[in-house]
Formats: sequence, structure tokens, C-alpha cells
Amino acid sequence: MSTNSPERIAAIDIGTNSIHLLIARVIPQTGGFDVLDHDKDMVRLGAGLGPFGELTDQAMARAIAALKNFQGRASGAGAALRVVATSAVREATNRDVFLERVRKELGISIEVATGFEEARLTYLAVRKSIDPGTRPILMIDIGGGSTEFVVGKGEEIQFDDSIKLGAVRLTQEFFRDGKTDSKSVAECRRFCALSLNPIRRNLAQRYFEWAVGSSGTVQCIGRMIMHQRGLLPTGRLNRIAIAESELKDCVERILAAKTNSGRAKLKGVDEGRADVLPGGALLLESVFRELELETLTIAEYSIREGILFDTIARDYQREQFLSHEGQRFRSVMHAAKRFDFEQQHSEQVTRLALSIFDQTRPLHGLGDLECELLEAAALLHDIGLYVSHSSHHKHSYYLIRNTQLLGFADYEQQIIALIARYHRKSPPRKNHLDFMSIPAPHQQLVSVLAGILRIADGLDRTHVSAVQSVDVDLNNRDVVFRVTPAPGHSLEYAIFGAERKRDLFEEVFNRRGLLVPVDEKVIV
Repeated sequence: MSTNSPERIAAIDIGTNSIHLLIARVIPQTGGFDVLDHDKDMVRLGAGLGPFGELTDQAMARAIAALKNFQGRASGAGAALRVVATSAVREATNRDVFLERVRKELGISIEVATGFEEARLTYLAVRKSIDPGTRPILMIDIGGGSTEFVVGKGEEIQFDDSIKLGAVRLTQEFFRDGKTDSKSVAECRRFCALSLNPIRRNLAQRYFEWAVGSSGTVQCIGRMIMHQRGLLPTGRLNRIAIAESELKDCVERILAAKTNSGRAKLKGVDEGRADVLPGGALLLESVFRELELETLTIAEYSIREGILFDTIARDYQREQFLSHEGQRFRSVMHAAKRFDFEQQHSEQVTRLALSIFDQTRPLHGLGDLECELLEAAALLHDIGLYVSHSSHHKHSYYLIRNTQLLGFADYEQQIIALIARYHRKSPPRKNHLDFMSIPAPHQQLVSVLAGILRIADGLDRTHVSAVQSVDVDLNNRDVVFRVTPAPGHSLEYAIFGAERKRDLFEEVFNRRGLLVPVDEKVIV
């Protein structure tokens, strides 16, 4: 466990329909948490889109007001804050404008989850929620703007897909006035069936024993069924199974209510969800029908709990991530092998880079999480050779940026890709758009880690692992790298290679980098 690990964590999930807050106290022994506070604000980002798919000023203002409130509550609880946005922000044509406004006005950096990352975080939470053991499960997460489908067994995700259908999106398309007439209902059902057709075909090739549903629509239907069964409305929904016949009855009652005000009066329906419920319910009905489900088990945890579990694992259980037994490491190695990396060279550069990182901690002050990003970048830095030797550092950036690295947030994958991109040739410059598009703290992190990687890569210029070890001495003016050769090897090309690539390191730390054989005296 890192000594800097927070005792309390706040997760904020910016969805299409709502922004959710969850504040928790970490239980290090179990990797779990106790909930201290939770809330949601129906900001309806997805309903606040302009004609060109942009977030309107009004929608952004609502979201920023909610984030400011939740930020204050997290700060008051002494909780470290992590904010993740999903489909509404991800798909907005002006998402960068929104992200920059939040950064400037609140000082918050938002992680925009890819569709796969959203599914991974939700699957992590669902698995913790229902504890399926070794049984393969199908997870269905109906959100406001998209629906995620995952087949997984244990920690392994075997299949994932996403469709741009959700409760808010369907409401905007078919029930904008809140009324559920027979024509709009029939059109919505037909549209859902057609949209689910590719999912149905893909899942026909997948085996699962248990279908599990999460998020607002599923839980609202679950509460309606609890009332229908005569159970207490405050009862837990976790692991409650919805039968197809019960769902059909709920859908009929929802459609019969006709209007938002009528649906708000139904037992189990939250007033804030009444307007988007027809779209969500008809989508769930179509999922049952197209996938031939008989029952669906409710998982009370969703993406915000997944954010907490993911953060706890990174801060408290590092061995589960970029250790050589964790999902993150396995995913990095899978990508490396997919693009035919030169394993001996990559592992040698990684070993040297991590050694330099550890010995220069007094200079950069970075921790284990940043070390993981360096490790991933070092292993993947040369995969661009799969495309071409010319400009292969740029090809490495593209491949890393556009492959699936399980367990990494989108911003982390961007940082890894940029570190690899700058392992050779020009260091970061103001005219490099990909570099300049990330926040200033991330730019600094990329520069520091790429500076280390460049020296490590230079030390293996000949790709024969000529360097056995590097000892780093720090003083007020210089950083001295004392290089020990591997038995039977010369250091001539290793030191020459590192000297040619020390420029970024010297620029970042404002110190000379001196490379010398271990037994040679340094002339200051």
C-alpha cells in the first residue's frame, strides 16, 4: 500500500441523465469501502445537446453547478476526488470546451471514459456486487446515452460491445413530449430490435450462465416489481431476479400511464426518472426478447462503485494491476506481442528505465502509479516498427492510442502513448497538437517519463543488453549515470547512444546528465 493512499475517496460519474456522487471510506484489508455519502443531480446533459451534437451553454452550466456542489462535499469529507464522464461528454462535439471550463472554473480534471473503459468499470462493480464466482456472466448496463454488453468470467472480459441507445436518447427520439401513443411505442420497439440485432448475433457465439443488469432503468423496474410482489420499498435490490412476465407487466403499466405525471405516480418510480422511463423500459423489453432472456438479476453497483474499486486497487493493491500477475500488465504484454515487439530489447529498456526512475525519485517526486505508466510505455515504445521503421515513434503513439489496454483510464493511455512517442527524435514541442491537447500537469509528466525512457533506450542502442546496471548519483548541478557493462560487452555504443538522447532529461530537470563507465572518475 502506498503511504500516500487516501483514506477516503469520492467518485463522480457524469452520465447522460445524471451526475452521481459517492463518497466512501476505504477498507484496505478487503479492498472494499464503507459509503459515507451519496447523491445525484439530474442535469440531463444528453437532453441538452444543440443541433450539431454540442453541449449547450445551459447544459454545461447545470453540470458545472452540480460538480461544484459535489466537489465541496468531497472536500468537506476529506476525500480524494476522481471524476469520470461517459457517453454524453464522450460524444459531444465540443467536449474539449466543457473539459476546459471545468478545469478553469473548478480545477477538476475529468477522465472521459471510452466505451470499453465504461464497460470495464461497470463490469468490475457488477462482479463485486453479485459475486458470480467462476460462472461466466452477461452484464447489461442501460445508461442514458448508451447500453454496454459484457461477457466475462472472473476478472477476464471475453466480449464487450456498446450501442448508442439509452433511456435519454430514446426519449429524445420517440417521446420528446412525454406521451406514449401507440405509434411512437411501435416505432421505438422496432428501432430497438434493429439496433440490437448485431449484439444478438455476436452473443449467439458466447456462453454465459447468468444475465445481470445494472443502472437506473433496471433498478427502477426492480423497485416496481418489489412493490408488485408486496415487498418493502426500502428492500435491497441486489441479486433480485426480474422475470420476463414481470417485466412485461411493468412495461404495460408504464405505457398505460401515458404522461410523465402519470408515470411519476406509479409505485417504485422516482419522479426524476418518469420522463425517460418509457424509452428505458422498452429497450430492456427488447433486450429480453432479442437475447431470449428468461430472467435478469439486478446488481446495485454501477460505474461509480467501479470507479471506487478501480481507484482502491491502484492505490492499495498495486499487485493486482501492473504487477506481472495483473490485468494491466497482461493487457500491455498482449498488445506488445500482437505487434511483434522485440522482447529482449523492450524488457532491457524497461528494466533500466525503472531503475533510473527509482533512483531519481528525489528529483521528480513521482509515485508508483506514474512508475506503472513508464513501465507500460517502455514495453510498448517500439511497437511502431510493426508499421515502419521510419517515424516508428509516431506509429507507436498511434497504435497505443488506438488499441485496448485493459485497466487503464483513457487519459492514462494517452500519457503512455505520448511517452512512447517521445522515446526518440524531437522532444515535446508547442506545435505538437496531441501533446498540447492534454492538461499542463500531464504534459510535465510525459516530459519527465519520456526523458527517463530516452536515456534507457539509448543505453540499449545495439539491442544486445550490453548494460548490466546503472547507478545514479545526484548533486546540485549534475546527474551522473555510472554504467556497469554486462559480462563480455563494451559500453562504447551504450554510452554514445544515451548521450545522444539525454537532451529532454536535462531540459526537464535543468541539470547536466553525465554518462560514464562505473570505474571512471567524473571531472566536474
